[in-house]
Amino acid sequence: MNQYKNQKGEYPKNPKEAFSNKMTNKTIKYQRKYKFEIGENNSTWNNEADAFKHTYMQAYLSLRTTEQIAKIIGDDHEKKGGDRGQPSGEENMDKWNNQQGREIANEIIKEYGIIAKTYNDDKLGDIIAEKINQRMKEGKLITNPNDKRKFEERENKTFTRQDIEKMTPEEFAQNEKEIFKQMGKGEISNEKPDYSKYKNPLTGKDKIYSKEEVDKMSNAEYEKLEQEIMAQINKIGLPNEKDIPKQASTSSAKGKSSNSSTNNKSGEGKWVTIDGNHVFIEN
Repeated sequence: MNQYKNQKGEYPKNPKEAFSNKMTNKTIKYQRKYKFEIGENNSTWNNEADAFKHTYMQAYLSLRTTEQIAKIIGDDHEKKGGDRGQPSGEENMDKWNNQQGREIANEIIKEYGIIAKTYNDDKLGDIIAEKINQRMKEGKLITNPNDKRKFEERENKTFTRQDIEKMTPEEFAQNEKEIFKQMGKGEISNEKPDYSKYKNPLTGKDKIYSKEEVDKMSNAEYEKLEQEIMAQINKIGLPNEKDIPKQASTSSAKGKSSNSSTNNKSGEGKWVTIDGNHVFIEN
């Protein structure tokens, strides 16, 4: 498809390059509409177009996957940049704008509801771009690496079903508002995912990489596996290690057994406290 070609009209060699081309082409498309600064030959480096691209990419990824996965991908990109000698001002600019993108994704969910995640690329892109342009006009983005504002990490814990089940009554009460907020945004699944039939779109293997496994990888290890991991993220995301059953990497017979135990559940219900324990009761 044309949206994945680079500026020379060449098709991408891998999923990562395809996504990068797509984000660059989206940036150029909306630059023509909103007239923000862009470099010679449509360069998106250390300018308003650079800020737009980073913000758009993180908002888009947050809405197409989850905020957590978007952050992992963004942070990894900046880590690699740092390893290659990227100046601290450029890293600060990118991380600042990445966070702006994740905030925009939350803003869109709040305004349009969880259904916004199902919008086609053109409709979703127009909504994201309009919000980015507004923030840029208000000076909320960093468009120059010499900007004196400093990026500060904002803790944004995404709870899992297992996290909630292990909470004490006091911990649940303390986090109750955020838990129900995340449930309303579709970030906490009521039903444990079934990975028994998963096959990586790139390799055809049933190997599933966990967030913990990726976090522990060296740069060399990650670069070797990057295309396989990105293909997985596009398909099922990056699960926590505790959410990946052993059946997902074993025989199909065991996978069928896992299916029979999960497919009978409706996935609908509510959290209740029983004897101090938080349990999800299905309808």
